[in-house]
Amino acid sequence: MIICHPLKLIFIKTKKVGGTSFEIALSSLCDDDSVITPISPGDEALRQAIGIPGPQNCASPVWRDKGGKEYWQSSGIFFNHISAPRAKKLIPPDVWNSYRKITIWRDPFDVAISRYYWQGGPAIGMNFGEFVDRHRGFLRENAKIAPFTGEAALDDYLRYESIAEHIEELQVPGLRELFQALSAKGNIRPKQGTSVAETYAMFPKAAAIIAEECRDEIDFFGYQNPLFRRMSPTRLTKKGQNSCLSSYFPWQQAGLAAHGLPIS
Repeated sequence: MIICHPLKLIFIKTKKVGGTSFEIALSSLCDDDSVITPISPGDEALRQAIGIPGPQNCASPVWRDKGGKEYWQSSGIFFNHISAPRAKKLIPPDVWNSYRKITIWRDPFDVAISRYYWQGGPAIGMNFGEFVDRHRGFLRENAKIAPFTGEAALDDYLRYESIAEHIEELQVPGLRELFQALSAKGNIRPKQGTSVAETYAMFPKAAAIIAEECRDEIDFFGYQNPLFRRMSPTRLTKKGQNSCLSSYFPWQQAGLAAHGLPIS
């Protein structure tokens, strides 16, 4: 989490969205009064190695006006994945209301895969489907960290799927280039066999769980259940429901059938 005074920018950090690389890049633009929260020891070593400021002003910082007079003291500690509602209580209202508040958002079906491999993947003794079923609370974490509705809703939700372009839209010179040059936490998930399409072909019940648990964010951001991404336009039955049998990908039909789920 970062409060960058020179840019008048508040960054709320969601999980498994490439946020650490963005956080390190944004730290390079902070001044001595900005709030920068700690990250993992390995990533802190990277931040230090490239000469970028590390953690500062996290514990009950004092806020001063333009004349240097103290007018607010935060009543708690800022930390890495602090939620927007909690951060809002610690930040002076004038700062919260006037600064641009941003986060990074990622397709929840993709987030779940990254979370599984970050936790250890097969080494934790369960497959991906079992992991999703047993840890449903993980699926809702980002919506709690960065609500997309309500009083603590943010101004911008940078989409992970096109993150470089969205960072460019912030119009901060050098930020996109530094972000792209970093690779924090980028090698945990295997490169082969872990795409959204491949994973949910093997574990379609996991897709159903995520579709239910993350329904609000899926609707809000326009994401799609990977089992219902079709090659051709859908046909409507007489009841007005989508008929999917002929328009599933072959691997989708096989995955559904293998788990006893309907394909029409």
